[in-house]
Amino acid sequence: MTNQELKLKQAGFKITTPRQLILEVLKKYKTPLSAKQIYQYLPQIDLVSIYRNLKLLTNLKIIFQEIINNETFYYLDKKIHHHIVCQRCGRTECLPCNHKYKIKNFTNISHQLILSGLCNHCH
Repeated sequence: MTNQELKLKQAGFKITTPRQLILEVLKKYKTPLSAKQIYQYLPQIDLVSIYRNLKLLTNLKIIFQEIINNETFYYLDKKIHHHIVCQRCGRTECLPCNHKYKIKNFTNISHQLILSGLCNHCH
């Protein structure tokens, strides 16, 4: 049983085939993917189910989401991190995130950092 499956079970949720397949796609491609991109890899699962499962997996912090160019992308990793996206070809690379916030009167704080530039192939 994977760590992701264990987290699902501990939270009281079943390890369904759609959830397993979504996690497998995110693990295989190792890059942030939108729900529509995931659907292209998993056409046997309806798009509504993909969105519903992505929301659950994100809420349980099994996967993470990031908004890039007004579109939500999802990725699988042990912890949240940032991405830099090439402005020309769209190549994406991961960057560590070491931000820890303790702000009075706030809990469950999240943040987003989007970096862009030109990769070595396009520069």
